[in-house]
Amino acid sequence: MNSEKWKRMTLPTLKTTPPVPIPNEGAKGFDNSDGKKPRVFSKALRSLSNSSMESMSQPPSRNSSSMRRLQKTNSGSGSMIDRIHRRVSIASPMSASAPEFPSAGPEVPYSSMELIQFGPLKTDVTLLKARAEYLVLTDTCLIKFAGVEAAKAAFPQIKSSDGTLKPNSHHSMSKSSSDIRMEIPLRSIVGVFNEEGSSPRFGVEVWWFSQWPKLAYSRAHLFFMLPKDRDDWLANIQRACRMSHRRSPSPSLIPSNLKARINHIVETTEVDSNANTSKTVTFPVVKRTIGATQKTKSDEESQHFVDGSSFYIVIGPAMLYFLEVLKADYATTPGDLRVKVQSYGTVSLVRFRASVASHEQRFVMSFRLPLGRENRLELASVHYRHVIEAMTKVDRELKPMWPQHLQKAIFDIKGLPPPLQLTSGNDLGGLERSLHAYCAAFKVQVPRWTIEWNTPSQPAFRLLPPGAQPYSTLQLLALFRALRYNSYFKELSFRNIDLSGLAGKKDYSHFGDTIAYTSLNGVKISEEHYDILMQSSVLSQEMHALAFSSESIRSMDLRNILGPRSTIGRSKDPEGSRRVSSEVLRPILLLLKRQACLCHSITMSGNLISPSDIEELANLLVLDEVYMKKLDLSNCGLGDEGLTTLWTGIPGQGANLQHIDTSENQGTVKFEIIRDSLSQLQAIRKLNIAGNTRIPYDVPLFEDYILNSWGLEELDLSGIALNGPTVDILTGYLASQSSEGLRVLRLSKCGLTGAQIAQMFYAMGQARQITLYINGNRLDEGIDDLCAVIGECFGPWGLFVQMVEFALESNYIKLLKALTTNQTIECLSLAGTATPDSASESACRAISDLFSQNQTIRFLDLSGFDAKLDEGRLGRGFSKALSGLRFNTRLEHLRVRSQMLNVNIGDLAEAISANKTLHSLDCEGNDFNLSNFRHLVRHLKDSTTIRYFSAFSDRDLAQTIQKSVDGAVATATSTRRQSMISKLRHEKVPQSISDPLTQQLREGWEDAVRIQQEVLERNQLLYQEGEDGRYDPGQDGYLLCDGEEDFSKAFGGLALRAFEAKRAMNRRASNPYLNNRRASMISLGPARLVSAEPGARVSRSWSRSYSIVSSEGGISAAESPSTSSAVPTPPEPESPVDKEYHINNQQDGHEDALDYEYSFADPHDTDFGLELRAHRRFWSDEAGCIEEEEHGVQFDERRT
Repeated sequence: MNSEKWKRMTLPTLKTTPPVPIPNEGAKGFDNSDGKKPRVFSKALRSLSNSSMESMSQPPSRNSSSMRRLQKTNSGSGSMIDRIHRRVSIASPMSASAPEFPSAGPEVPYSSMELIQFGPLKTDVTLLKARAEYLVLTDTCLIKFAGVEAAKAAFPQIKSSDGTLKPNSHHSMSKSSSDIRMEIPLRSIVGVFNEEGSSPRFGVEVWWFSQWPKLAYSRAHLFFMLPKDRDDWLANIQRACRMSHRRSPSPSLIPSNLKARINHIVETTEVDSNANTSKTVTFPVVKRTIGATQKTKSDEESQHFVDGSSFYIVIGPAMLYFLEVLKADYATTPGDLRVKVQSYGTVSLVRFRASVASHEQRFVMSFRLPLGRENRLELASVHYRHVIEAMTKVDRELKPMWPQHLQKAIFDIKGLPPPLQLTSGNDLGGLERSLHAYCAAFKVQVPRWTIEWNTPSQPAFRLLPPGAQPYSTLQLLALFRALRYNSYFKELSFRNIDLSGLAGKKDYSHFGDTIAYTSLNGVKISEEHYDILMQSSVLSQEMHALAFSSESIRSMDLRNILGPRSTIGRSKDPEGSRRVSSEVLRPILLLLKRQACLCHSITMSGNLISPSDIEELANLLVLDEVYMKKLDLSNCGLGDEGLTTLWTGIPGQGANLQHIDTSENQGTVKFEIIRDSLSQLQAIRKLNIAGNTRIPYDVPLFEDYILNSWGLEELDLSGIALNGPTVDILTGYLASQSSEGLRVLRLSKCGLTGAQIAQMFYAMGQARQITLYINGNRLDEGIDDLCAVIGECFGPWGLFVQMVEFALESNYIKLLKALTTNQTIECLSLAGTATPDSASESACRAISDLFSQNQTIRFLDLSGFDAKLDEGRLGRGFSKALSGLRFNTRLEHLRVRSQMLNVNIGDLAEAISANKTLHSLDCEGNDFNLSNFRHLVRHLKDSTTIRYFSAFSDRDLAQTIQKSVDGAVATATSTRRQSMISKLRHEKVPQSISDPLTQQLREGWEDAVRIQQEVLERNQLLYQEGEDGRYDPGQDGYLLCDGEEDFSKAFGGLALRAFEAKRAMNRRASNPYLNNRRASMISLGPARLVSAEPGARVSRSWSRSYSIVSSEGGISAAESPSTSSAVPTPPEPESPVDKEYHINNQQDGHEDALDYEYSFADPHDTDFGLELRAHRRFWSDEAGCIEEEEHGVQFDERRT
């Protein structure tokens, strides 16, 4: 090989921008116009090490005459390479200082270095003048000489073949370009390992940093005669590198420009995980090429590679990045660096293969996403131990509750001691941290979730419904994986979430990461069970993992797992719906059968269940080892056979079942079977068998001694025509002390007469704390008896008399008058209850008297019912009755939907202005136009107590605005038609006319909505400060009255929303460490706050008010839009500050219908604080480094 070709391979031309003239002769040769170097410069370059970064900082001072001559030629002004370095530094747009490789004082001459090993390399017999190159390993560098004579000349310590030293050989030997083929400082080595090419030779592959200012790698292959020689050299080189690092631990090997680029990559990639770049660790690595064919141009080209791409792995908060930095230098700005990035989720790591026992620097990382292919990184690094340490630590932090023996299954590392790394701050079982990590790994957005505390098994995790788009497959899988091995939650709720996207999908992985085969406490499933799961769908595998892995799950809420399309899916594809339900239910039943699951409560309401699954469930219930407390299979499409099979198996759990709900199914059970099954129940607390059977004429549904033995809290017999004996037994039960715990009794559509209901009222006594539903019964019969007991204050404190059509208006008036004088009923619903015709003036006057004279009712629903074939409204004159609302001093929540209030809006508007006790008003479905709505909002400003107001649902508001726009445009069109022909022709309104009309109308609606929002925000803050002018100035606004939770849950809508907000404020008010905030300083929403004066107005852009949302749904008081997760953890006794917890849908700006099927409640268990602390772990943040025989020093980029 000629010298010019060798120059191009080993030291390519350094590029500087722009060249700065230096006043000496040596600079003239570099600035040649043709770009060629003079022979003097080439000779100088050949005389220097190709890879030593140390030699760049000062002139070489080897102990040889040639070196001294080279120094004298430079005339004391520094070497030409130094001048080029200075030129780069001066001309660079940023500071580019050389990397710091500390050395002990001036450069040590060869003769003073400590020799570790020396010997010949394998001779290449393909060359005509082949000669053995010589390799020398010192405590500072690795040098390859052209031959043994050159090595002996540089190192007099090397003995001759006869065992003697040649005196003064180092003085007489000339160090020319052919003497030293390669010099590698040990501190710059990135990786050294066995050569993995296709060649049969025994070689070692060495990678190291190119000399400054290049940001690049160089590579060399060293071949030996025997495998033993290769192994000895490899072990000695690796040991010398470790000793070199330990003598003087190196600062960062990563230049500042690359650090800045890495930080930018991490911050932009891990936006949702609150990426902290200070915790980012970077390691230089080698990308190994296994089995690559060697080039055959020449031996030199096959064995050397100079100034190529450099490689790094970056371990971020939740992601691992593999970076390939194309050839650059230290002066390149971060934005100009050409970087190829591959990102992998750290939690998607399925295998990490390495060895710390044999100092093997090679390691393999395999990543795999669900339903995806494996991605493998074949790497090597001198920092392999620190890579292992960093990866095991971050894996533990992101999956803190996973068993550590599972981490060992992922990290297949020979010689690694048992994992001892612990993590800190595992509130919620580390869910937030794990969920963000999995979502980052799967490249999806974090789902919306919250925590519920009002469930029997608390705390309960609940996945909230998505926005406009359903959750993707990977979003659901990210959540399920994050919940694995989480021992914090006792209930998981996925109600109203569409899980069908996971049904029927198979995911085959030979890593075994799809199946949870071991629990948190090390219990393993059998091989048969494992084989069944391997053949199951992804949905079944994940349901199994959730119920099995953590061993803390006691309840699974799986209502409506087809989400919003449950009704459509059930009707169009019933078999598909049953298949999805089967994939969810079967793995849980299999775990219960094998006693591998502690779940005792299953809720499958709203899902079609196949007869085979019902049969399997029934067979499971009769097993002695099974323990079941709750079984909710309402509205599951069960026919006669399915219901009968289920109720045949229920007695097997008679001693355990506390909650049974089989209502709303199509079939019925034979009376004898259900009566016998009911007689065997011993622990029942909540029983709902609405419509499940038909009772014969003379036999009661249950015996009185059985009913008295139960400690019932809720009983629902709706839809069952109760005979006389059953009514008598119920009446006697209500009069006994056994019914003291009964809180809810539903007897809707049971064929009861007014006289029978009156008997029950009398048996209850006065002001009984129970909520009674008697919807759709025959109250006309015995109405006088019923009105008499109501007037004497007998009966419940919560009464729902809905969808009752009185045959005579006089009976309706009697009921209203009795309710007016009653002083015990606090929650009353007469929704859909009406007279045969429109209400007369007498009926309206009775309603007005109910408003003005009754001072007990706090929750009142007088909504109408409007359907295509039926109507239950009080008529156009009903609005006059609202005038009595002005004198009411007790009513807090009023709902008057579908009562044609738009006919005379003035009565309602004046009532709003005058009333001083209402907290919420729901008047949806009354067909208000823009003028009506403006009039209501104008009077709403006079009220300081109404905090929740709904005149339109979301859909109704959009439709009303569009309808008004279309009507205005149609009117404009009709005014332009002047001839008969134009009337017959469909003429399009000119855009110049339609656009201003449309804009004007929309702005009018938006302005009204804006004013409403501002008023409600003002009232909310005034309420918090106790300055809302409530009727009783001494009343504590945060005080929860008796029954308020029961009434709010039963009444629903805005009342439930107000209750949950009140509970949240009560918790905050009880904490003295929370700062008091004034209404004049704070806004609750995105809008600016209006002045406390009702008449003041503030101009701002319109935004959607939360108070316009339909009251059919609601959001928990523990939730409000700010973050992606809700964590309303109850404060511990020693906690000084309470927190605000929020949720947000990050997928889009759409605000879905608010869910109001639950309420927020604090736990009342006195041991609950201890339970929280039991799940809270305070462990060390730092994990010790992996020990090796020489006490390794951790390489941590954070300390650089």
